[in-house]
Amino acid sequence: MNKTLKDMLIGVILGDAHIGKTGLDKAFISFEQSKNKINYLNYLQTLTKEGGLPLLDDSLKEYSREDSRYNSLTNSLYFRTQSLEVLRPLADKFLDESGKKIIPTNIAELLTPRSLAFWIMDDGQQVKRGGVTLCTDNFKTDEINILREALKTKFNLDTSIHNKKGQNETIYERIYIKKEGLEELKPTLKLHMHDSMFYKINENALIKQDSSEVVNDLEMDNFDLFDI
Repeated sequence: MNKTLKDMLIGVILGDAHIGKTGLDKAFISFEQSKNKINYLNYLQTLTKEGGLPLLDDSLKEYSREDSRYNSLTNSLYFRTQSLEVLRPLADKFLDESGKKIIPTNIAELLTPRSLAFWIMDDGQQVKRGGVTLCTDNFKTDEINILREALKTKFNLDTSIHNKKGQNETIYERIYIKKEGLEELKPTLKLHMHDSMFYKINENALIKQDSSEVVNDLEMDNFDLFDI
């Protein structure tokens, strides 16, 4: 696997992509995005095929599921790779014994500017006043702290926590990358981003979004959010 493809896969696995083990020595990755992100999903599919990973099917499939965190129905498009030996090392890093996604303790060694760009495209949320929020809802607090330390170590990015209220008053922690650091890194990130995702870093921001249920940042004032 070439470095460009590996960097991309690390970014999307931190985001919305699902990785799963099959058999004793193989794994697959599935890529999912909402319907209005079809241009970005097509971009991921092109990069995956150009990187030499064969797909189960060249066509995008539709999928509906209920998001229990926010009691909402999500209509998505997805594609997935075949089960491949070359993907197993990534699965071993990002999955625990039960198959649940985890954050490797050495994530700082794996992160690159390209990985961060794909993480933002995949699971970033634009903040109107600057910066960007990474939707780390499914990770534990200690894993989120590992990610924050990695962002500081690799990119000198200062971060804080934004909280999102889900069902039954559940609070989910999200990493907020502060405006100043993002602005410094933005030219590098744009080199690796599809232009349909520029709005997430406040470039050509065209897509408005819901800011309901956002709880005050632990360290900063409220920010108006735009949809992912």
